[in-house]
Amino acid sequence: MTTEDPEVVSTPLPISQTEDRYRLLIENVTDYAIFLLDSTGHVATWNAGAKRIKQYSQEDIIGKHFSTFYTAQAKETGYPDFELREAKRLGRFEDEGWRVRKDGSVFWANVIITPVYNDQKQLVGFSKITRDLSERKKAEDDLYKAYEELKESEERFRLLVEGVTDYAIFMLDPAGNIATWNQGAKNIKGYEAGEIIGKYFSKFYSREAIQEGYPEYELKMARAHGRFEDEGWRYRKDGSAFWANVIITAIYNPRKELIGFSKITRDLTDKKKLEQQLFQTHQDLKESEEKSRLLIDSVKDYAILMLNTEGYITSWNTGAERIKGYNAKEIIGKHFSTFYTREAIERGFPQFELAQALEKGRFEDEGWRIRKNGTAFWANVIISPVYNEDKRLLGFAKITRDLTERRHNEELTQKNQELVRINNDLDSFVYTASHDLKSPITNLEGLLSALREDLGPEAEKHTQILSLMKGSLETLRKVILDLAEVTKLQPEKYNQERISVPELVEEVLQNLCNLIQHSGATITIDEMGFEQLYYSRKNLRSILHNLISNAIKYADPKRKPEIKICTYLSDAGEHALTVEDNGLGIPGHQVEKIFGMFKRAHDHVEGSGVGLYLVKKILDNSGDRIDVDSKVGNGSKFSVYFKQ
Repeated sequence: MTTEDPEVVSTPLPISQTEDRYRLLIENVTDYAIFLLDSTGHVATWNAGAKRIKQYSQEDIIGKHFSTFYTAQAKETGYPDFELREAKRLGRFEDEGWRVRKDGSVFWANVIITPVYNDQKQLVGFSKITRDLSERKKAEDDLYKAYEELKESEERFRLLVEGVTDYAIFMLDPAGNIATWNQGAKNIKGYEAGEIIGKYFSKFYSREAIQEGYPEYELKMARAHGRFEDEGWRYRKDGSAFWANVIITAIYNPRKELIGFSKITRDLTDKKKLEQQLFQTHQDLKESEEKSRLLIDSVKDYAILMLNTEGYITSWNTGAERIKGYNAKEIIGKHFSTFYTREAIERGFPQFELAQALEKGRFEDEGWRIRKNGTAFWANVIISPVYNEDKRLLGFAKITRDLTERRHNEELTQKNQELVRINNDLDSFVYTASHDLKSPITNLEGLLSALREDLGPEAEKHTQILSLMKGSLETLRKVILDLAEVTKLQPEKYNQERISVPELVEEVLQNLCNLIQHSGATITIDEMGFEQLYYSRKNLRSILHNLISNAIKYADPKRKPEIKICTYLSDAGEHALTVEDNGLGIPGHQVEKIFGMFKRAHDHVEGSGVGLYLVKKILDNSGDRIDVDSKVGNGSKFSVYFKQ
């Protein structure tokens, strides 16, 4: 059937009916506040969504100025009138910020203001669409807070692990090659990080163990059971042997893929020697009971005591007093359950230990025990029954070691695994976002070019929209390029060179010449306390480019931007470089926010929110820092401190 068939020819609705339908549609929208302002900014219409979001009825609000919805600070700075001026100048104005309801509560709003003209091109008012984005704002703030807390926690953990000196704590890759090295590993095994990272971990084993494939067996058992623990002889760089307690834990990512192993080694040579001494002492007990008593009493790292057949304490050494807090007079004659928690006592665990020692000849356990002052410690306990020559039970020997520190480090290792996983997830997300979006943007640019060609002469009518679309694509491309820079950002300790700061500043200003000319900015190179800096040229150029371009972009619209650049030596001997402007300034509560990814203090200024994040990450990687001194309305001063 053709379109000329009378059965399908439609009759246009009268204009008045069409307008009524639009009016009814807008009035019944509840998720958006959609209303009209007259040319002076006074409310002329009001829909159901406006009433729901802002709480005013039509009778309350029509005829009042729309600045009623703004904070006192926004009113003082004339921000509502600024929005109307920008809408007239640009044809459209969009913003996000705090707005105020009738009851005085605030909500985070997305606002779009569009000027409305009659057929004679005369301004008759403005359309204003507002959406409540408070939940999204809260989610973004919570995510930022979680990221900052994660970053701080990760740094604390890294410093803690690196500072541990009694344990060798390091990571292996899935093949068993060493990936990290802490101070404790250096102290115990004798290797510097540069000597050992990348080498196979069998370097610490005897030739016989390597020939038998024992290192590979340890990794196999860790993969099969998640964890492998062993004690045996290991070898230092100088060839000397030490008795080691080794714990290897397999580490998996969320997809259950093996990404490596954590390895914790403790030098237990002293413990091994002590055990050998105790064994020898037991053999010599018949010959010299007094010698045995003196030896045990002198041990300070182990609580060594004797129990009678019922579990009451009959001897007490110096180590027991140091670990448990009781002196001999206070504790001898009391039951050894004194050291156990109430729950352990109620379920009969002390008696269970003695029964197991009798049944199996030895009982070993790890768990919480209680000191005299009520504090708990993580203890390794070995209980052995003692018999005379006639096989009659005389009592029990009990050896206790305080392993609270080892347990704490194991817990830290588990937390480190989770932090590594989360950090890898964040890097994967940024990498994916920065690479997978390039192709769609190229396609959109091609489609926009094709659209312009298809429109032909009609394209002139849509110049503004086409320009806005092109500008949005360019902004999106810049954000993706910035994300790509984040994924590539690494410390450049080996690419440092001596740089002329004035020459590099001039190079950056040349690249920003269009932005400088458009803004009318005046840039002055002030006093130079030093002119050369030893640093990565690429990274220093990125720091200067971001700080100077931000100083121009965040200028106060009431005055031309004036920017001063200077260098000086701080009292602490650091090389300081400052970029000072007379721009909008940053509220105090926003200062920490500006260094987060996609975070900006002023959302009405064009930008990706990645520049200062890059600056902060570059300085964190090089061990340097940045400070901000800012006052709203007066401008900001960014000071970068380099350790030379």
